Amino acid sequence: MSGYPNMREFYQKGLILIGENDRAALMQKSGENTSHEGSTHWLIAMEGSEKQPDIYQWKVLIYPSDSKKVNCYKSPYFSSQHFSSIHDAINYSNELSQKAREDQLNTLE
Repeated sequence: MSGYPNMREFYQKGLILIGENDRAALMQKSGENTSHEGSTHWLIAMEGSEKQPDIYQWKVLIYPSDSKKVNCYKSPYFSSQHFSSIHDAINYSNELSQKAREDQLNTLE
C-alpha cells in the first residue's frame, strides 16, 4: 500500500476555505507534523476501491491543502467508514462540505 489514494476512482469536490475553529483543530491534530502549516483549504473527495470484480466500496476523505495542491495525501484529516453505494458517499461528502463551510469539521470524531 503506497499511502496515496486510488486515483483511478478518486473524485474531488471544489476547495473550501478552512475556518478558524477547523484550523485550530487541524494544527492540534497534526502536532509536530509541519506539513499542514501552509494549509488554507479543505479538499473533500471520494475514493473507490474494488471489493469484488465490478463491485466498489467508497469512503469520503478530507485533506488539508493550499489553493494549488494537497499538502499530504498520506495523512488525511478525516477518513469515513466505507459505503457500499456511491450515492451514500456523495450524500455524506455533501454533508461534510456543509460542515466545512460552517467551520464545523472540528466536531468530527
